[in-house]
Order: sequence, then C-alpha cells, then structure tokens
Amino acid sequence: MKKLVSILSVLLFIFTFANAGNYAYVDIEKVMNQSVKGKKYKADLDAKYKYYSEKAKSLQNKMQELQKQLQNPSLTEKAKQDKMAELRETARQLQALEIEANQTLAKMKADSEKAMLRDIQQIAQKIAKEKNLDIIFYSGLLSGVLYADKSLDITDEILKRYNEGKK
Repeated sequence: MKKLVSILSVLLFIFTFANAGNYAYVDIEKVMNQSVKGKKYKADLDAKYKYYSEKAKSLQNKMQELQKQLQNPSLTEKAKQDKMAELRETARQLQALEIEANQTLAKMKADSEKAMLRDIQQIAQKIAKEKNLDIIFYSGLLSGVLYADKSLDITDEILKRYNEGKK
C-alpha cells in the first residue's frame, strides 16, 4: 500500500510539472538578508542580543566580585552566609536572564521571518499573475531546487518590490 501511495505521489508530482508551463524561483534567503526590512530586523535582533549580553556580563562580574569577597578571611559567619545567599540569587538571576534572552530572541526571529515570508509571498503572487507563472519555487539554504537557469530567477525583482513596499 505504501509503495502504491509513493508511486501515485511521484506520478502526481511529475504530472503537475509536466503541465506547468511557466515557472520561476526566488532566493528567499537573499531577499531576507538584503532587503531593507531584513536588515532592520537583523539590527533589532543584534541590539537585543547585545542588551542581554551586557546584562549577563554585569551579573557575571557581580558573581566574581562576590566570590572574591567570600575569600576574605575576616568575614564573619553571618556575612559569609549573606554573601552566599546573594551569590545564589545572582546565579538564579543569570539563569533566568539566559532563559528570557533565548525565548525573546527566538520569538523575535520567528516573528520577523513570518512577517517577511508573508510579504514575500504576496509579492510573488502578484508577480506570478503579471508574468503568467504557474509555479514559483523557493531556493536558498533548504530548498527543493537543485538547479535552475538564471533566467527563471525573480529574486531581484521581488527584492526590489519588497524594498519599495509594493505588494
């Protein structure tokens, strides 16, 4: 049964491409990296990463200072306990910051990619109608295109329209 489904899927795939007369491809990665919005999203992400890095560095410095203070032989037992409690709290804050940073940065990245893909898809649909294209493939890091003639590449046109804000 699995073989039959696989064979039918392959035949359907081949039949689809046999009937598709006009097609093109777009390098999604290039549009995302070179567009004005893509560069802005990357700058925002880098700024947020820098913010979290500086905050983490500050907490790490505080922990090192507390560890140095704990080495002081003149500290009373109460003072040592207080410093240990402060050290544990700072370590907890650092761990919480790392979790927050990972979640925030991942969400920012996912949200920006989703927004960009939605815009790129709208532009691609408009170009497909204008050029009477049946299929537009995507290429880039993880694509289904192993080879395509450069004449089929509409990446620069999509990039231009995306930067102009036309959809």
